[in-house]
Amino acid sequence: MKLIKLSKIAMAVAAMTAAPAAFALTPAQVDASTVKLWLSGASAPTASVYKGVLTLCQGMTYKDAAGVTHTNPGAIDAHLYLESASAGKLPGGSGDRNAYTCTVQTDDGRAGSLENQKVVVFHTVEGGSFNAYAPHIKIGGEVNPELPLNLQRINNIEGLAVGGQCANGAAESVNVDISGLLNPVGVYRNCARTTQTWTAGQLLRGNVYAAPDRPEGGLSDTEYVINKLNLAVTTDLSGIGSEVGTNIGQAFGVAVSYPLYYQLQKNDIAVGKIANTCDDAPFIATAPNLTAACQPDLAGGQYAQFVNVDNIGPLLDGSKLGAAVGTKINIARRASTSGTQSASNMRFLNKPCATGTPQGALNPARAVNSTANVIFSESSSTGGVKTALTTATTAGELGIGVVSMENIPSGTGTDGKWAFVKLDGVSNNTDAKQRANAIAGTYTFSYELVGFTASTAFVEGQDMVNSVVSSLGNPGITDLTGLFITKDAGASGSNVSKLGRSGNSCQIAF
Repeated sequence: MKLIKLSKIAMAVAAMTAAPAAFALTPAQVDASTVKLWLSGASAPTASVYKGVLTLCQGMTYKDAAGVTHTNPGAIDAHLYLESASAGKLPGGSGDRNAYTCTVQTDDGRAGSLENQKVVVFHTVEGGSFNAYAPHIKIGGEVNPELPLNLQRINNIEGLAVGGQCANGAAESVNVDISGLLNPVGVYRNCARTTQTWTAGQLLRGNVYAAPDRPEGGLSDTEYVINKLNLAVTTDLSGIGSEVGTNIGQAFGVAVSYPLYYQLQKNDIAVGKIANTCDDAPFIATAPNLTAACQPDLAGGQYAQFVNVDNIGPLLDGSKLGAAVGTKINIARRASTSGTQSASNMRFLNKPCATGTPQGALNPARAVNSTANVIFSESSSTGGVKTALTTATTAGELGIGVVSMENIPSGTGTDGKWAFVKLDGVSNNTDAKQRANAIAGTYTFSYELVGFTASTAFVEGQDMVNSVVSSLGNPGITDLTGLFITKDAGASGSNVSKLGRSGNSCQIAF
């Protein structure tokens, strides 16, 4: 294996983020000569994507697959533009729309057409995975009520800060950890966003340097065909572009509010699964014992009964999980275009994998199916699920949903008071990076990311998407929480599994 194993996607992403000392990509220095590209899709790997982009930026330091340190030429000029105003938040916890800027300059020229260019990468995860594809399906004329008519992105960077569209003042300096090495990056917060309606046909090339009206491509938690079937889309992938497997596995978990966590502990105590001291004072429903030894279990079938639309009725309530009859439960699901929702459908409802002649697939319930005691919410991103579970904790209510294992609950704030439970007796977070059991194959709730490039993408966009994908597939760079390398990458290391689905989500990992 080469010391640096980056695909074209990783190269392009890196190129976008590296910039020569002459260009400090503040709003004043982003101009008409700057390449502006838009990436959309999966929200779960947001933090991984922006770090992948940064590896291509001028001056950035990172380790390759062999652990060798590399430093791109030039002085660091990378900046992050975030829609969230929350202090300390970075992409992955900073809202559904962000942008990353830098001059692309790598130590080996792997960024292709982006090399030595100033680049803005708009990154939208609103609606999730299928919104990497949806703009191009809609441009092609498909009529489908599940597909959005537009997406939002961070507004054009030029003049954002001076115009008051980002928080006033100079950029905050933040150290970003990339493969264990800290890199200082400028961060602007509370940046304005714009709603972009897509135009038919090919964009004029000049718009690559002006105001892109569509993503060049993006990432999805599952391959195109899964959501094509889920959403009854008629457009074939070949009609809008192409996708490539990343050989990156991504684990998902069942997350619950603290009151449900506490209730599940009581259930397990009653049957001797965990110690009877796990719910002793000072622990209470809104502040349970979160130690590993006291982590409760949930059977997949228990979750399935709440998300199967045909099972929703007046008799279904929190008593099915051990609470009193009539107890309300909040089901925090994702939008139908979400890859996380698609992963949940496959794992718990066998949809769409069992939609052939044998049947067996169950249909997911939605907000419209809510009852007095089972209340569904639908969030456009992972952050919305975490906030809904935290809200349930604050209210002393039961709450449950699915999020990717890239997320670690903080225990504080408006989106941090929730916790993962075991699934079918196996914990998904026994290690700090919440992936060891998924790598070993004992925890099976994981699927593989794919990269999508639109047929209308310019060479700069193609290089950008390819660089991101390649960066994610490098064990030396993608040593990230919740993500791991599959056997198909041909790599080795502590974050590499001997199993993989070979790009088929309906196929068991082997």
